[in-house]
Amino acid sequence: MPDAVFEDQTAAEVLADLARHIDISCVQAQHSLEDIMTLARHARSGGFVSAHVLPNWMPALRELLEDSSTLAGAPISFPSGGARTAIKVAEAEDLLVAGAQELDVVVAIGRLRSGDQSYVERELTEITEVVAGRVPLRAILEVGHLTDDEICLGVDAALSAGIPWIKTGTGWSGVATTEHHIEIIANRVQGSAGIKASGGIRDRATVERMIDLGVRRFGMNTTAALAIIESVQS
Repeated sequence: MPDAVFEDQTAAEVLADLARHIDISCVQAQHSLEDIMTLARHARSGGFVSAHVLPNWMPALRELLEDSSTLAGAPISFPSGGARTAIKVAEAEDLLVAGAQELDVVVAIGRLRSGDQSYVERELTEITEVVAGRVPLRAILEVGHLTDDEICLGVDAALSAGIPWIKTGTGWSGVATTEHHIEIIANRVQGSAGIKASGGIRDRATVERMIDLGVRRFGMNTTAALAIIESVQS
């Protein structure tokens, strides 16, 4: 799915082809090869746009998704965002070599909470330069740990760095992404970046409201994603 998808798809079009706007994931430390195989199977059969795994599983995921329409994705500096910039850059480079087709990078959350927008912007700029548009790239803000003003700082840093997508969270903060979070991001990006909602999204009604607010990609657990797709198709 091209990065420019957020520019020209209506809410009705997104809902009509919802699986192509959802990625499912196995990104917990205990996930085994069997879990990754199950993820790939669901991703294939459900027609989901992508499946995401922790970096060490990327080669296996690429093989499992070979000849499918599902992209293989992975997070960078997940879930804390606290690695040094050089480590994040190296991880991005390594994932590209391993065959990653999408990348979601966790921003330096503590830097945003400290008001250090310039640090976040410099770091994201370096990662953007490494990726160089070869695959979709998203900045994960982890909105559950941020105030409204800090969310705006993160959006501004990502936009200045040339990140084409803003993602709300990792799903690990313990705070679900809300419509209020989406409204803040949408008002800040003003259509200049895509929005991916992730973290605690479990029902169709929430998905529909977020689509109306401008969300064009979702990250969900497999169970929730399958249930929502079934409700849309029924």
